This record gives sequence, C-alpha cells and structure tokens, in this order.
Amino acid sequence: MANFKRKIAQIKLLRKIFESRGQISYNCDKCTHCTLCEKTCPVNAITVSRKDKNWTIDNNVCVRCTHCVAKCPTKALSLKKNI
Repeated sequence: MANFKRKIAQIKLLRKIFESRGQISYNCDKCTHCTLCEKTCPVNAITVSRKDKNWTIDNNVCVRCTHCVAKCPTKALSLKKNI
C-alpha cells in the first residue's frame, strides 16, 4: 500500500510540473485541420476532426512537450505560459 501511495504522489508531482509549463493554445482561424499535431502527440492527447473542423486537447493527458507546436505548419498552436 505504501508503494501505491508513493506512485500516486509521484504522478501528482509530475502533473504539477507539466501544468506549470502552461497550456497548449489553439487558434481556430489559422488551423487547417491537417492532423499533424494529432499524429505527433506522444501521449495521444490531441484529437482533430477534419470532417467537423474541430480540434480538442485533453489537458489531463497532455505533457506540454510542445511537439505539436513545433510541427504545426500554420503556427495555429502555441504554449501559453501560466501567469
């Protein structure tokens, strides 16, 4: 049980570290729904629907690695720092 509690504490600490980096911001006017961000995301936190022209990110899963930001050809994504 102690090992389980330690793992939970580690996960909570990692989540705080990820969240302290900020959040991925999305500009719908620039997005072409090319799905490169979705394909690049190492934790599958991004979902893009070309048909519905919709983009979503699960901030509980996102690790703020910014791979999607770097890959976006139209610069529709950015890492918005927490203030």
